[in-house]
Amino acid sequence: MLEESTRHSIKSIAVLLIAVAALLAAFEYSRSVDKTYPTRTFSVDGEGKIDVTPDVAKFSVSVVTDGGRNVAEIQAKNTEKMNAVNVFLKEAGISEKDLKTDEYTLSPRYDYPNCSGLVVCPQPSISGYSLTQTLRVTVKDTEKIGDLLSGVVEKGANNVSQVVFTVDDEDEAKADARKEAIKKAQEKAVRLAKDAGFEMGRLVSIYESPQMLGYGGDSELSMKSSAIGVGGAAAPSIEPGTNETKVNVTLTYEIR
Repeated sequence: MLEESTRHSIKSIAVLLIAVAALLAAFEYSRSVDKTYPTRTFSVDGEGKIDVTPDVAKFSVSVVTDGGRNVAEIQAKNTEKMNAVNVFLKEAGISEKDLKTDEYTLSPRYDYPNCSGLVVCPQPSISGYSLTQTLRVTVKDTEKIGDLLSGVVEKGANNVSQVVFTVDDEDEAKADARKEAIKKAQEKAVRLAKDAGFEMGRLVSIYESPQMLGYGGDSELSMKSSAIGVGGAAAPSIEPGTNETKVNVTLTYEIR
């Protein structure tokens, strides 16, 4: 019994020591938080905007083929035209990794019977099929975009759409916009402290809001084959304009 009592006492002491250690750790942590993040702070926002000329263009080119019930024949015609488009783009300097098939859709077309005066209306029947194959093209030389848009139509494409301009490397533009945003926020903090009559302390935190990139909304175009360089007409003039990169930051300072 004495040995059991001794073991029980040792366990109780151990539990007490662990509890004391936990309390001391919590106390030290709270003191460290008080030291690193002051209770009296103020925050300011800043926005940086940088206009960048796009250096990459993207567009979608489609070959749409309508036919009867012979699916193999429709596929052969569609493939022939799309292959010609592919060859043209590669000869124009577009690398294979910048060509991506976005869609390959075979859809039935139906004949609907005239059911006027009939007790039981017959089911619609398939009259033929339509095949749509779409290729997404990335162009690293934006000066070529007009010639490419007209060229793919001459090779058999009958729909060109979603022409957009982007920036290949956004990091440099983001960095410049971020510097501008921080500078504006710092200037605002100095003015605010002066106007409010308190002394501005050290910077305790910085937060960057999720970024919204503007890619020249007027740059997106959708064009049918009849509108692009058919029959020897001049290639369309497509201007990339500029893209606006925005960065928003929030700086929090200590109030002394």
